[in-house]
Amino acid sequence: MKPRSAPPDPSASALAQAYRTAHYRIDTDPPLVLRIGEAHPALPALFPQGGVFLTACNPRSRRLRPAANARRLRALRRAVERLGRAWLPGRGLDPQGLWPDEPGLWIPGLPLDEGLRLARRFGQNALVRCGPDAVARLAWTPWTDGPPAAHIC
Repeated sequence: MKPRSAPPDPSASALAQAYRTAHYRIDTDPPLVLRIGEAHPALPALFPQGGVFLTACNPRSRRLRPAANARRLRALRRAVERLGRAWLPGRGLDPQGLWPDEPGLWIPGLPLDEGLRLARRFGQNALVRCGPDAVARLAWTPWTDGPPAAHIC
């Protein structure tokens, strides 16, 4: 019997580069655009504890039809509300235009471990986490059993 192999590590792929170069827009007024590895100067004043940007669309980076993605996003909203968390709408944007925009949620103050549980539940390879320093970082979703632990870059 062959041992089960883990899924490939997405953080070491061309897909990872797409995640790193994407823009993650939070629909505030005016909108805030997060870029991986950069601090947004307005974020600490609006969200001093940081937060998590997460989508439910296109699980494991497999494109779904818009209606399926809309259902998944509604389910993510309900899951976040059941946690007693507020959220703001947002979008993941591909500046190269290779991927369609993905609607998502900015969840202020959500701890990383809770975000990773949601990401795994909704089949997401990664989420964006900003801590109090306002730097946007990718946190890759672990695909093993057990408590969430992430590779953050």
